[in-house]
Amino acid sequence: MISGKDRSKMKHAIQLYNFREELKQDFAGTLREVAKIGYDGVEFATNYGEMEPLELAALLKELKLECAGTMFPNLKLCDSDSPAWEMAAILNSPAVTFSYTENLPQSWMTLLERCRLAGTNAAAHGTIFSYHNHWQEFSRLADGEYVMTRVLEQTDPAQVFIEPDVCWLTRAGVDPVSHIRRYAKRIRQVHLKDLRIPEERETMTALGGGCVDLAGCIAAAKETPCQWLIYEQDHSADHFADAVKSLAFLKKNGVGK
Repeated sequence: MISGKDRSKMKHAIQLYNFREELKQDFAGTLREVAKIGYDGVEFATNYGEMEPLELAALLKELKLECAGTMFPNLKLCDSDSPAWEMAAILNSPAVTFSYTENLPQSWMTLLERCRLAGTNAAAHGTIFSYHNHWQEFSRLADGEYVMTRVLEQTDPAQVFIEPDVCWLTRAGVDPVSHIRRYAKRIRQVHLKDLRIPEERETMTALGGGCVDLAGCIAAAKETPCQWLIYEQDHSADHFADAVKSLAFLKKNGVGK
C-alpha cells in the first residue's frame, strides 16, 4: 500500500487500446513511438504482439516503460494454468484485469463467479485481480441494486479489486469521485477517460476537454492505495496528439514522476 506521504507520487500510464489498429500493423514499432510521448508506463489490452514474455519484458526495459497492468479475456483468468499468469509475472504487472459486459444485468451471476475465480487464481499466482468496468455493470437488478454493487458485496475484498473507469461511471450516471472513495481499499489503478457529452458514448476527448470530473477523480485517487492513473481514449482523430495533450493534463494535476 502507498503511504499517505507518497500517494501524490502516483504514476501515469497509457492504455494501449488507444493504438489497437497501429499495434496490429507494427507492434514493436508502435510501442517505440508510444514510449517517446513520455508516459511512465503502459497497460496492455489483450494484445501482446505474439511476443514471448521475456522478449516483451526486454522491450519495455529498453524503452524505459513500466507495465501498469495486463488485461486478458475473462476466461483466461478463470484458468489457473493459462499462460496469462506467466506473462503478467514476467512483465511485473501490478494486477491482471478483465471486463465482462455480456447480457447484463441478466448474466450478473456469471460475472460474479468469474470474478471470484479470477481473484482466487490471481492470489494463487501471487498477484491481484482487478475488474475493469464499463457502463453496463451499472444497470439495475430486479431489486434496484446495481450489478457492480452486488458483485462487490459478494466477493472477497482481498481477492477482487476494481479498476474504475471514470468515463463509463459518468456515462452510467454514477459519480466517479464518490465511487472511488467508496471502494478506496480495493483500488490500485484508475482509468481516466473524458467525454464531451455524458449521455453519448462516442464523444471521447483528450483529458480535460470534456465533462468528467477528472480533477476530483485524481484528488480522490490520491487518498487510496492507487498506484497508476491510466489514460484511455477509445476514439480519436489523432491518438498520438491526444496522448500528448492528456499527458500534459496529468502533469498539470500533479501526476507522474
